[in-house]
Amino acid sequence: MSALVHPVLRSARLSLRAPVPGDLDRLAHLANDAEIARMLERMPHPYSRADGEAWLAGIGGDPAKLEFAIDDGSGFIGVLSLRGLDETPVIGYWLGRPYWGRGYMSEAVGTALAWIFGARDAQAVEARAMTENSGSRNVLAKLGFRDIGETDCASLACGETRPARRYRLDRTTYELPRQV
Repeated sequence: MSALVHPVLRSARLSLRAPVPGDLDRLAHLANDAEIARMLERMPHPYSRADGEAWLAGIGGDPAKLEFAIDDGSGFIGVLSLRGLDETPVIGYWLGRPYWGRGYMSEAVGTALAWIFGARDAQAVEARAMTENSGSRNVLAKLGFRDIGETDCASLACGETRPARRYRLDRTTYELPRQV
């Protein structure tokens, strides 16, 4: 797979863009939240500026992976990642706690799905969410993902493997008219 030019995706309130060094202060501040870190596989806690620098330095090394900064117009508020773009993409995400409850993550994931199914030839998108992460599971259900079974996720912050659910959204389901 050749290197992918990093797209900028826009929705009504958000842009999903390449993370930049100017995001580092907000990244380190928002990511240093135990409630966020314990729901993610690869995020350490505490989260330091050095962790943010290492994450930024690693972006772009894998042509089958894209990392997006979620920006609400005031700057960085979270991350949406896509792995496995050369196969069945896997979507992951987190949002800083001050931005919870505003519908931002549903909007960001919906925007990424429109790009995946519109500009890419993916036939499905998958995700995992820890069983206790009702917010993330609700986002996936709202966007049409189907729960396809149990799995587990290793949480770096917790130092243990935790129960999780696997989700899948296929192109056919995505393209069906939505009931409002």
